[in-house]
Amino acid sequence: MLPENDSDGYHLGFVHLALFKTIRTQYRRVVGDEKTIRAVVRDWGHGHIEIDWSPGYEGPFEWLGGASGSGVDDYVAALERRDGAEAARRRIVEGPAHALIFPNLFLGETNVAIVQPVSVEECVHWHTPIFLKGAPQFNSRLLRMSEAGMGPASFLMPDDLIVARRNQAGLQASLAEWIELSRGLNREYVDAEGRGVSHVTDETTNRALWRHYRQVMVEA
Repeated sequence: MLPENDSDGYHLGFVHLALFKTIRTQYRRVVGDEKTIRAVVRDWGHGHIEIDWSPGYEGPFEWLGGASGSGVDDYVAALERRDGAEAARRRIVEGPAHALIFPNLFLGETNVAIVQPVSVEECVHWHTPIFLKGAPQFNSRLLRMSEAGMGPASFLMPDDLIVARRNQAGLQASLAEWIELSRGLNREYVDAEGRGVSHVTDETTNRALWRHYRQVMVEA
């Protein structure tokens, strides 16, 4: 369930509302009227799934808490010298990926996580912040952001673990034969690259993950 949670866009606007009201974060753009939310989810196939926040970004480094200052200017200038102005602009606006590489590698923008199965009902969620090579001026910010979201006393992970524990208990039930994952089927489409795409609150990623999981387990 943790890999599914890592790339689920529906729960953010209410499960993690305390974070959005306390800390400046790009995720605040998934709170409120669904029609104003521009982020999307994608099914890349073979269980690989993604949330793309960038359609809702309005400026550079929103994924880094709106970082600014001389250190940021120096970093942008170095990127432009290396990659050109257009590629640099795209990187600082769009930010790193928010994606699950099936079955257990999670690229959480400024964090990387691995879900290690221990038993049928137990796993370990290992996580670490990323640091940008040649840009030590960001290290402190990246570490604080990781602590705010991923640590045992953070805003994100404890919320998710409570939900995961309740889901785990629910899976022991014998009365409900099916778990429905139909949200957004009416607006899901396939883009020019063959990826399934839909609104960030739709269950496109959930369906993609479990569809491939079932295929792998059947073939085993």
